[in-house]
Amino acid sequence: MRRSAILFVFMLLIINPANARTTQWYTYENGMAAADSMEKPVIIDFYADWCGPCVAMENSTYPDSRVVSEMEDFIAIKVNTQVRIDIERKYNIAYYPTIVFLDRDGSEISRHVGYLGPEDMVKTIRNSRGKLPKEAPGAQASYTILALLILRKRIIG
Repeated sequence: MRRSAILFVFMLLIINPANARTTQWYTYENGMAAADSMEKPVIIDFYADWCGPCVAMENSTYPDSRVVSEMEDFIAIKVNTQVRIDIERKYNIAYYPTIVFLDRDGSEISRHVGYLGPEDMVKTIRNSRGKLPKEAPGAQASYTILALLILRKRIIG
C-alpha cells in the first residue's frame, strides 16, 4: 500500500510539476500599459487562429522552459489579427506568425516573420535583447548627483 502511494505521488510530480513556469500574456492595451509602468521591453505575437505555424508555436515553442525563461525580461502580448485588425495595421503585419520586439519606449527594434521552434525563438529573443538601448554604467548615480546640484542651486540661490 505504502509503495503504491509513493509511486502515485511520484507520477503526479512528473505529470504536473508544481513549479512549472509559464509566460504571462497580456492583451495589447494592458500589455503596453504594463510595459510602460514596469519600464520593460515588449514582445508582440501576431497570430491567427487558422494559422498552422501559429498553433504550432503556441503548443511547442512558447511553453518550452528555455523560451519562458528568456521572455521573463519582456512584457508578452498576444494579438489575434482576426479580431484586432487595427493593431495589425498599425504594425504593418502581412504574414503570420509575426513577432515584433519593442524597446521600453515602444519603438520597434526587430521583428521575425514565420515559425520559430524553441531554439530559434531563444536565439531571436537574445538577438533582440542585444539591440535594446543600454543605460550607461553609473547613470543612476549621475541622475542623483544632477538632482542634488539643481537642488543646491535652488537653495543657495
